Amino acid sequence: MAVIRPWGNVNWLMPRIGAREWSSACCTSFEPRCTAVSEWVSSNIRGGKHFVLRIDDPPNRFTDEIRTRTDYHQGKIFSALGKDVHLHISGLLDSPSLIHQFVRELDLVSGSLVLDITAMPKRFFLFIVSRLLASKNLRDLVICYTRAEGYKEGLLTEDAEPPSALPGFARVSSDGGDTTMVVSVGYMAFNLTDLLEQARGRQLKFLFPFPPGSPGFRRNWDLLRKLIPNISIQTDIQRIHAIDMFAAMEWIDGLARDSSAPIDMIPLGPKPHALAMALAARKIGDNAELLYSQPRVYHPDYSHGIYMDQAGKAEVVAYCLRREYIDYV
Repeated sequence: MAVIRPWGNVNWLMPRIGAREWSSACCTSFEPRCTAVSEWVSSNIRGGKHFVLRIDDPPNRFTDEIRTRTDYHQGKIFSALGKDVHLHISGLLDSPSLIHQFVRELDLVSGSLVLDITAMPKRFFLFIVSRLLASKNLRDLVICYTRAEGYKEGLLTEDAEPPSALPGFARVSSDGGDTTMVVSVGYMAFNLTDLLEQARGRQLKFLFPFPPGSPGFRRNWDLLRKLIPNISIQTDIQRIHAIDMFAAMEWIDGLARDSSAPIDMIPLGPKPHALAMALAARKIGDNAELLYSQPRVYHPDYSHGIYMDQAGKAEVVAYCLRREYIDYV
């Protein structure tokens, strides 16, 4: 029996799910791409409630500029979505219990939800998705993601927290054996090089976004060289397209089926690959853990523009995780 993996351009996927009254949730941000899904929703979806998450970083030298840019994009989102918009303000380092307050708001929708992860930090959207999938209230759940036109050269973030398990993804138990470590490759190593040094003697596997295009291709390889310059370990590099979330999830599922060893996953790369890790961890269960080093400072010019398709429209990718109360993950 063929396995259904429903994903693609939002304009192609959504009509195939069927007529719905959709609610939506997004995150306002300093990044220009944060408005794309809300603008699509305003033109293509009627009815339902709309939720906007605003996440404030700890005070830093970029605070005023970040606030000004976020205010501007928040205004565009509210203008696009209309009157029935609910704003939820959180701190970047809020505890899981506080993040769960936003999940409860979404869970009360009890219908069909479009969740835009474009501008949500990983420690937020991975927890939110896992909690929504644990709920039986939602009829349909579609995740949307908008690619940036590009990223700045040099530092994107600063002052990363020490590595720790992401909320909702700490290992509860272990069947023993050497841990397999899976790293999704991006542009920044944060504070994880010491953690990888500890992987000496273990299985280390890299999920490489391919083809990312230049200069992204060069930057991915630069990070890989920084992560494993002199570590004598068994290294496996798996190339999967940066937006093919289901393929990345299936690859990780296969690793878990082939071994009973614990699996540590580090989502440094694109958000669809991070989502794949979280969904795979749900299947693996207590033997899996997602580790991350959360930056406290984001540069205002972290990304620029919105990636456009051939028709000149924002390229929004959609992943259907649940339809008619049936999960596809």
